[in-house]
Amino acid sequence: MMVTDKEFINTSGDVLKRKLISQYVNLMSGILLVYSLVFYFVIKDSFFATCTFAYSVLMFYTFMIIRKSYNIKVLVHLYMTYAPLFAGFVMLDFWKYSAATAMWLLPVPLGAHIFLEKKYVYIYSVYIFLIIVAVTVLNRLFEFDYFSLNNVKVIVISDTFVSLANLAVFLVLLYYNEQIRKSEIEENIFNKMSFFEENYPEQADINFADDNKVTGSVEPTEKDKEEHDVTDKYVTLFQEIKTIVEEEAYFKHVDFTISQLSNILKSNNLYIYKSIKLHGFSNFNHYLNTCRVENVKKLLYENDIRKVTLMYIYTESGFSNQSTFNRVFKQIEGVTPSMFITMMKAERNKNDVNL
Repeated sequence: MMVTDKEFINTSGDVLKRKLISQYVNLMSGILLVYSLVFYFVIKDSFFATCTFAYSVLMFYTFMIIRKSYNIKVLVHLYMTYAPLFAGFVMLDFWKYSAATAMWLLPVPLGAHIFLEKKYVYIYSVYIFLIIVAVTVLNRLFEFDYFSLNNVKVIVISDTFVSLANLAVFLVLLYYNEQIRKSEIEENIFNKMSFFEENYPEQADINFADDNKVTGSVEPTEKDKEEHDVTDKYVTLFQEIKTIVEEEAYFKHVDFTISQLSNILKSNNLYIYKSIKLHGFSNFNHYLNTCRVENVKKLLYENDIRKVTLMYIYTESGFSNQSTFNRVFKQIEGVTPSMFITMMKAERNKNDVNL
């Protein structure tokens, strides 16, 4: 199966963000369900247990309804608006016993960093700061005595659970943040390649490893270095591709696909596709057919065309039929196979005369 530009888009950072949202909803639903049990059996508060349980079910059920089609940014903005408010509601009664419940608010800036523009990191940081200030002020002005915690062990259990739960959330966010960042760097490189292919087709084989070089004494940025690392990864991958396709002659297999190659290399279609594009080929089939045509030319030069058939040569090189062979050969060489053979014979006769 050949990877197309559309398939690249479908495997971009947006897909990773949607996966993160799905993982986060599942994780938080589970955490809140457990927390509702902590409220009910440990803290002995049925009201907050019911609120937490209802919040968990509502969040999970709502996501199940909209999961097939939703705007990522709109959903993130909505969640980051009401989730801290619910946390602030819980904090009102816990604040006089422990400030650990404020940890529920800490993943918010990291979430804003992953999903939204940089300005929203500051906006939501100020937002949670104001919620903490509001909880502190309200606790000084009013008494929130809905329940009382006189047992220190209960407070320790609650704080430990809050800490572990938020640690799990942080780890999930950090993992996907790294994956999304890599995807965006790769997409940036892909877009650069597409731009050059569309605007400078004569430079389609440009080596993008040099793309980030700057003149003068200007130091490359951290992003430039990361893009260099990603490009180096594709260069290394292409050497492995050449070993399989060219040196081990997998191009001779008529039905050889990019999926089979990805299984051999333990990589994935997208990385192979981008590595091949980085080296001047429009797609996997273009690269494979180029290898096949080069092998046809090699066999034509090595053999006497009067003693071997053209069919033997093109089938030995991986072409399934003559019409496909003729079409591909002309696309890559600019001449038909028969014209190439005529030119080759003329060249041989000229060399024989000179000898």
